[in-house]
Formats: sequence, structure tokens, C-alpha cells
Amino acid sequence: MQRRATLHLICGLPGAGKTTYAERLKDSRDAALMSLDHWLITSFGHYELAAVGYAEHARRVYAFRELIWGAAAELLRRDADVVLDDGFFFRSDRVEHIARARQLGAGAAVHFIDTPVETVRTRLAERKRHRDESRFDIQPEALDACVAIFEPPSQDEGAELIVVR
Repeated sequence: MQRRATLHLICGLPGAGKTTYAERLKDSRDAALMSLDHWLITSFGHYELAAVGYAEHARRVYAFRELIWGAAAELLRRDADVVLDDGFFFRSDRVEHIARARQLGAGAAVHFIDTPVETVRTRLAERKRHRDESRFDIQPEALDACVAIFEPPSQDEGAELIVVR
């Protein structure tokens, strides 16, 4: 039986370990990796949500998701696995991407990086002490806002759910 391409959505809070996990998954699956933060930082440099505002940040995120999707869809059509390192806080965004993958004949999996919030806080504080130009600095207030809006994935979203603790 021929293997079909799979879209892998990496889901979790900032600082949960999504990018590290996504890079390992890319290597193990010989997949293409597309990181939303990489696209944003390459285009706009480092910025804080408070500085640009939530509405502008959300506009940027959704605009880049569409650009990333164009490339991801082309790879899926060519039977290549794609890893989207994004966060996918909202169920509706995950369900939309899963449906798009299915329309292309690809499989889909949601990898939920389920890291305790206190561990995330520690990691983000460490990240701030050792600035990494490839990752956003997340202030404690911004993390609190992310926790408040985050919708954990469930089995009924139309894709295989893989929970990573």
C-alpha cells in the first residue's frame, strides 16, 4: 500500500517546545518544515505583541498562514509530508487546515505539545535571559493571554491526535 502525504499541525502554547519537537518530527518523517515564527521574524524582526497590538499580530499571523499554506499544499500534492510549526491555538484553525489537507488527499495529524504552564513560564524566562533571534520573547502577560484563549485539541477534529508530554 502506498503511503500518502500527511499534514502535521504542531499545537501548543509559546515555550511549550513546539519548534524543537517540529524539527525532530521533520527529520524522522523526512518532511518539509514551515515555522510561522520564522516567517514572521524574518519579515518583521523581533517584536512584542504589546508593541504591535493583538489585532495587527493576528492580521500578520493569518496572512502568513495563507502564504505558508500555498507552499504546504504544493508539497502535499507531491506526496511530501509537511510539518506546520504554528501553535494553532483555535480549534477552527486546526479544523480548517485538516479539511484542506483532506481535500488534497493527504492525511492529517495534530501534535499537541502539552507542557505544564509553570514549565512554560520557566522556559520563557530562560529564553528572555538568553535571547535567541529565531524565537519571540513572550512576556508573562502575553503568556497569560495565550493561556486564556488556547483551545486544546480533541479527538473529534478530523485528524489523528498525538499528545506529547
